Amino acid sequence: MTQLRQLRAVYAGGVLAWTLSLLLSSVWGEGSARQTVVLLVLLAAFLVLLLWSTWCLWEATARRTAAGTASVAAAAASAPAERS
Repeated sequence: MTQLRQLRAVYAGGVLAWTLSLLLSSVWGEGSARQTVVLLVLLAAFLVLLLWSTWCLWEATARRTAAGTASVAAAAASAPAERS
């Protein structure tokens, strides 16, 4: 789970870096069309990877929560009933 969070942070940093690079190259006007296309492709790739890692982390958290709920329910079912 920690590795997924670290991976998501790396992809988020990549998205931020490529976005800033794209913005700076377009604002300063020094970038060629090829450079802009490369930056757009890199940005798109990192966005897809960020979405994928976020989805994987969300699924892992949902599975972990479901497993925890199931173990609590099983423990409650196997415990003897209290008498009043």
